[in-house]
Amino acid sequence: MIEYIDRSTGRKEKEMVAGEPSLRWAYETKLGRLTVEMIGKSKAMSSLYGFVQKRRFTRKKIAPFVEMMKIDMTEAILEKPEEYSDFNDFFVRQLKPSSRIIDPDPLSLVSPSDGRILVYPSLKADQLIQVKGKNNSIKSLLGNSNLSQYYLGGAAAVIRLAPCDYHRFHFPVNGVPGESRSIKGYYYSVNPYALKKVDEVYCRNKRMITEIHIAGKEKLAMIEVGATMVGSIVQTYYQRMPVNKGSEKGYFQFGGSTIILLTGANTIEWHEDLIENTQSGYETFIKMGEAIATLKK
Repeated sequence: MIEYIDRSTGRKEKEMVAGEPSLRWAYETKLGRLTVEMIGKSKAMSSLYGFVQKRRFTRKKIAPFVEMMKIDMTEAILEKPEEYSDFNDFFVRQLKPSSRIIDPDPLSLVSPSDGRILVYPSLKADQLIQVKGKNNSIKSLLGNSNLSQYYLGGAAAVIRLAPCDYHRFHFPVNGVPGESRSIKGYYYSVNPYALKKVDEVYCRNKRMITEIHIAGKEKLAMIEVGATMVGSIVQTYYQRMPVNKGSEKGYFQFGGSTIILLTGANTIEWHEDLIENTQSGYETFIKMGEAIATLKK
C-alpha cells in the first residue's frame, strides 16, 4: 500500500496504482526482477508499448481508465473520452487554463507538474535520496561533473507522476532556459515499489536536463526522468527565450515519470508542510502552479 498526503485537505490517502499486482510481481519477486532486467527496462519495450498506445483501437480503454482512476475530465479542454484519437492522445491531454492557477508571488517557485513531491532542503554533498538507504549521485544524475558543482550541497525536489496524472510539465520560475540535454538510459519504473528495489534509478533511467537562469548568477536544473512504458519525453519550449512560470515546457508520452528540481545552496526555502511530510516519510500530492518554495532575495 502506498500512502501520500493530499495537500489540499491535509489528509492521508491511499494511492490507486494502475497495474499494481503486475508492478509488485515485477519488482518484489525474483522472476519478476529477472524479467525487468532482461526486457522490462529496455527502450525497445517502452517504445513498442508507446507505439501501441497511439493505435486507434486503444480509444476503448480511455473511459474505463477514467472511471477506475477517478480522473476529473471537466478540467480538460476535451472532456469526453470519445474526443481523443487514441490512448496516448488522452494521456497527453491539455487542461483548461482555469484548471490550474499559477501562484502570482514573484518570489515563489511553483510545482512544474501535478504529482507527489518530496523535498530536500539541504543535500549532503553529492547525494540525492531515492528512498531510505538508496541514494543517487548528483554528478551521475547530471552526467557532467563541471555542471554539478553549482548544485552540490544545494536543495532538491522530486515529483513523481502516476499514469493517472496530468502529464504536461511547466516552468517553475520566470527565467531563461537553455537547451535540453538528453542522457540515454533505461526505463525502470519510478513507483515506490521499484525505488525500494533498484539502486540509482534516476541516474540509470533516460532523462533530459535543462538549466533555467533565474536572475543574476542564480539558476536551477529541471530534470525530466523517463520510466517504464514512457514512449518519449517531448520538449515544446524555445531555447534561450524568456519564459514565465507556468508556461508549458513539454510533456511525457504514455507512462509514469518523474521530475527533479535542483538548486544551488542557500537560494530557496521549501515550504514547511512539504519538508515536514517528507521527513515523516510521506509524499505530498500537489498540482501544477502551486507554490512549493520561496526564492531568497
